[in-house]
Amino acid sequence: MNCPPNPPTHQKQDFTKVVGTYTAHFDQAQLLDDDDDETAAAAAVTEDQRQKRQGKAAQVTDSYYEFATAAYEKNWSTRFHYAPFSPPDTLHSAQCFVEHRLALFMGLRPGMKVLDVGCGIGGPAREMAKLVGCEVVGITINQAQVDRAIQLTAQEGLTGKCTFLKADWHDLPFAPNSFDAAFAIEATCHASSLRTVYTNICRVLKPGGVFGVSEWVLTPAFDRNNSRHIAMRNRMERGNGISNLHTSDEARQAMASAGFDVSHEEDFARYFDYLMDKDKDNGNDKDKDSNTRTQAAAADRNSSGAAATTTQMAGTRTRTTEGSQTQFTSPVLIPYSSSSNNTNTNTNTSYSTNSGSGSGSVSNPNPNPDWRRAPASSPLLITPSHHRDWWWLLEGKTDLATTWTDCWTAWKMSRFARRAWYALVWTLEHLGYSRAQGVCEAMNTMADCVDSAVDAGKEGIFSPCWWFIARKPMGLIVVDGNMEGKRKQ
Repeated sequence: MNCPPNPPTHQKQDFTKVVGTYTAHFDQAQLLDDDDDETAAAAAVTEDQRQKRQGKAAQVTDSYYEFATAAYEKNWSTRFHYAPFSPPDTLHSAQCFVEHRLALFMGLRPGMKVLDVGCGIGGPAREMAKLVGCEVVGITINQAQVDRAIQLTAQEGLTGKCTFLKADWHDLPFAPNSFDAAFAIEATCHASSLRTVYTNICRVLKPGGVFGVSEWVLTPAFDRNNSRHIAMRNRMERGNGISNLHTSDEARQAMASAGFDVSHEEDFARYFDYLMDKDKDNGNDKDKDSNTRTQAAAADRNSSGAAATTTQMAGTRTRTTEGSQTQFTSPVLIPYSSSSNNTNTNTNTSYSTNSGSGSGSVSNPNPNPDWRRAPASSPLLITPSHHRDWWWLLEGKTDLATTWTDCWTAWKMSRFARRAWYALVWTLEHLGYSRAQGVCEAMNTMADCVDSAVDAGKEGIFSPCWWFIARKPMGLIVVDGNMEGKRKQ
């Protein structure tokens, strides 16, 4: 996300002013390089300063996406969210899995009217509409995102299914009980108050309506007394246009305060962690296992070998190796007569017929068959794919990519590529090239966006995919942010 942003909407604007409008929300002391001085960066933001920024959350978010939207689309995708990766996953398939799974958990169905809270340029909204057949209304605070979402939706022929408009989620412009369902994917982290946003969403949902959210949160591992953790939080906020990054406990409390009944909660960013741990355990013994398999295969080929003793029975092999015994069924190790007259082998049974000699049949098998060993298999010399953390692309690890597209995305995120781009833009900026003015400052912000997410993710104090699936109780009425009525059990 660190290549020079150059959205068409800024061709006639002063890009320096566009970026400066955003950075003005952060004191210069907050723009220190955390890598060089964590203590100074940790002390850079006071709670008073954070609360002041919360009062202007809509302006902070809008000014951030004025220049960040183009960088996200160009260097990431039309979906502005992260995802854990299974072995065969690409960025596209991993992001689709997030959206498909969320739709499944929410129980979305054709004909439903669904609200996308913080739609970006409409990637998830279009995917939901195509997958389910529902009608999606997306809202975002940034007009440039609305325009781009409408354009991309028209290109995919989904104008009749997806609608986009500019709106502030702190005050949704919809009547109560307007939507069957609502979702927010890594968007409401920009809100000044999660309770306010969740309450507004609850208000516009019909009774019994479902809300699914993938929230950016600080995990329970976050320590407010740890200066390193505080520095990471500060850098996350300024690099991602966030006024106040909430904890998972605060998000849970906001859900309850808004009136929702939460039916499911999980840290989806850690969805594959169990399998990843198995990958790592297997990796430690990979060479040892490979040698064992090679030795076993050699022993199979050599019936007189002393490394392994093999006894073969009808469809069953028992191998004794270094004192351990393993028994397993093998469908290819079936007995058959080696008589020269035996030419008809029935692979659907454990025995073969021999009409010429009469030495064997299904009903009357040869009492002394000549058992033949199946050819030994050799391991494929292919490096297996592994489950990957959600931040691997941000680290620029091209060796973990499964496609050239992802390899290119990862390379653009690498420090080498980012520094090369920065050097070029810095040179053009100092030579007076007009279109380069202000871009270095934007690239610094995008660098914070990428690096802070990786650092906090590795530290375990941040999750971009903390899921809640909740439902508006029957009989609950929300008026001006206050809950009225009784919950129907």
